Amino acid sequence: MHLGRRNFNLDLSEDCAELMEEDDFDEELEDSLSSPAGCTSGEESDGGTQVSSPCRSSVTLLTLLRERLLTPGEGAMSIHYLGQTFVGDLLPNGKIKSQETDLIFSSPSAWAIHCKKIINPEKKSGCGWASVKYRGRKLDAYKNAYFKKKRLDMSKENTHSDEEEVDKPLPMMIPPTGPKTIVKHNLLGCRTANQDQNVLVESVPFSTIGKIQPFLVSMSTNACMVMDFHCHLTNSEVVGYLAGHWDVNAHNLAITHAFPCRCRLADRELAPHVEADIYRAIEQRRLTLVGWYHSHPRSPATPSIKDLDTQLDYEIKMKGPSDASYTPCVGVICSPYYQPDTDMTRDQSLESSIVCYWVMPPPENRPMEYGRPMLMSYAVNQEHFLSQDALNEMKKCAEFYKGEPDAIKFSDSFAGSVTYLDKLKASLAPKFPRDQSEELVWSFVLELVSSVEEDNQTAVEAPKVENGHDATNHEPENLQVESAESAPLHATNEDVESAETRPTPSPPGDKPEVNEGEQANEEAENK
Repeated sequence: MHLGRRNFNLDLSEDCAELMEEDDFDEELEDSLSSPAGCTSGEESDGGTQVSSPCRSSVTLLTLLRERLLTPGEGAMSIHYLGQTFVGDLLPNGKIKSQETDLIFSSPSAWAIHCKKIINPEKKSGCGWASVKYRGRKLDAYKNAYFKKKRLDMSKENTHSDEEEVDKPLPMMIPPTGPKTIVKHNLLGCRTANQDQNVLVESVPFSTIGKIQPFLVSMSTNACMVMDFHCHLTNSEVVGYLAGHWDVNAHNLAITHAFPCRCRLADRELAPHVEADIYRAIEQRRLTLVGWYHSHPRSPATPSIKDLDTQLDYEIKMKGPSDASYTPCVGVICSPYYQPDTDMTRDQSLESSIVCYWVMPPPENRPMEYGRPMLMSYAVNQEHFLSQDALNEMKKCAEFYKGEPDAIKFSDSFAGSVTYLDKLKASLAPKFPRDQSEELVWSFVLELVSSVEEDNQTAVEAPKVENGHDATNHEPENLQVESAESAPLHATNEDVESAETRPTPSPPGDKPEVNEGEQANEEAENK
């Protein structure tokens, strides 16, 4: 221990005298150049800087990334040594990738030693935290800023501990609204146990890598409308499944239905029952499971590392034992309330961002890498009518979130004079059916969202709609009649459960059955 500390001090006097020539930092960093009381800088190891009691933790680049003092990026790290400059990429897992050698280092010290040995092979230590710079400023300053933040947090905890504790409501399932960093796939590196699964990964089209999209994707406006409506109802993240057909000859994946999962993401007890209901509904309609969707309520419609792993798992499961049984599977992300800028005056900026993606598996010789997200362009098929299935799903989604603490209050302001209701209408309007009245469809949507804003007491007294996907319809009569005349249902006469719970009008072109006795009486009366 003493020998290691002596070498550290020698290295500091030999190679780190330039620390005294550092440019002025921001006032926040300048005020925090002294370690907080009770926390010494300690010894530097491969994992970071060990700090003594009372902190008893190690400060690593990953620690600073999680505290948002640093953000990943290409060329963010640099070392200046004996007239030479080395550049590295800061990866989301807190490691450094050298741009000169493409090697990945677990700590600033390891990278500093590697770079300095290139110029001076006799070097034994790197003085990483004092010689490595992040965007032109030395890491020491950011580390000390972290110490200061921890000291302030500890003082606040001590202050609150003397106060009388009061009962607090459970926190709402609302994701953070702050900006999220989107990193490029080549910055992820290999898998690590401490990798933040919520890091967003940039998706690129196949044309950027010189390839053609492997299959076509089409999406009906009915599926888009159900999905977009579901995502608009709550500040919490939602999820659902997509069904349709795979045309192997046309190489086209058609998404025709969306089935929302009406349960909380953390509800592991109810989730299997909801998924079983969705599976039966897909089977009854003779559809195929072709994908899944989820929302990023107030962040970009970009997949996270967790989303990549989930999507790749689905792709592997649906591949089947042979290519003959292969069915593609896509992921869809809907971002209803993300505001990349403050200009929300145009209607097109109010429409939700809906992104379709597919994950390219890692190469066989590099199995520990993450899958690569690829953007899938898709065509939108304008439906002639709002189907009975779409009406049912929207109705039951509104019932599920009625009176919930994380439900959207559509009368509140979304951006300036634009309310959440204005935002919803601007996003759903392009998905309205072609042959039905826009006023009629919007009046139905308006009736649904108005019920969502009812208070908790009203929601408790009101009967809850079951989580299944074959409940009786309760839409307005005029909309139900119009949709019933034009909307063919996918259930057949053999689907007993479906026939008992919803109307099954005859498909277009089929003549309805008539009783022979009644027909004879009618002919007699006419004569």
